[in-house]
Amino acid sequence: MPDLETRTKTVVAETLRLARWVIKPESTMATLGAGSLDVVGIIMALEREFDCCLPDDLFSPNNSEKGQLTFQELVDVIERSTQTHAVDA
Repeated sequence: MPDLETRTKTVVAETLRLARWVIKPESTMATLGAGSLDVVGIIMALEREFDCCLPDDLFSPNNSEKGQLTFQELVDVIERSTQTHAVDA
């Protein structure tokens, strides 16, 4: 089974209709051309893919730090979320 980063990259690439190689660890959703509806779609797809619950404000436009979340930071959030979910189960 592909690792978490590869699976995340696949979900993001498919949702945004991008080649996987375009997505770099330092990429943000904005630099990848994602609009607000794209981001919602990505979050929902990631929650389904990893059977987890991601924070509602993950890419909050009201918080410039979260609005610039990098791909690597997204992977880290998913990893923490799936570990928490495994402990709760």
